[in-house]
Amino acid sequence: MAKTKPIGIGVGVVILALVLIYALSQVGDLEVDTPMQEHELAAAAIDWNYYDLLKNIDELEGQIIHFTGTVNVVSQNGVFGINVGDSSINEDIIFVEYGEEEFVKRDMVEGYGYVKGIRNIERTNTVGGADILEQVPNLEAIMVSCTSC
Repeated sequence: MAKTKPIGIGVGVVILALVLIYALSQVGDLEVDTPMQEHELAAAAIDWNYYDLLKNIDELEGQIIHFTGTVNVVSQNGVFGINVGDSSINEDIIFVEYGEEEFVKRDMVEGYGYVKGIRNIERTNTVGGADILEQVPNLEAIMVSCTSC
């Protein structure tokens, strides 16, 4: 009986060593959430135009797009609207959720963002409800910079 104790202890030590080696080998496989660099964002960004974005918003959700425009709607909760179109008659507006920095009206901005869905532009009506004036694309910003500040 005395000889089985050293063998049992030896097997236990070997199993413990194998578990320890496995655990240490897995430490290098941990994913670290590092922000994408601008060149990586540019490579990942899809080509888009405003009307295709509106029509295919569900299929494009989660895709990265590059945007440039002039801030026309500023809010205090980290969301701002920008004109992305060239028309002065009918402006193409997208909303960008970005909690890092506040921009002011007429700032020129450029950036990258994930397509998030549709945002409604609403107006309170006379009976206390809300009328939807327009539906516009909504983005979650990854990186935004002011080009006119």
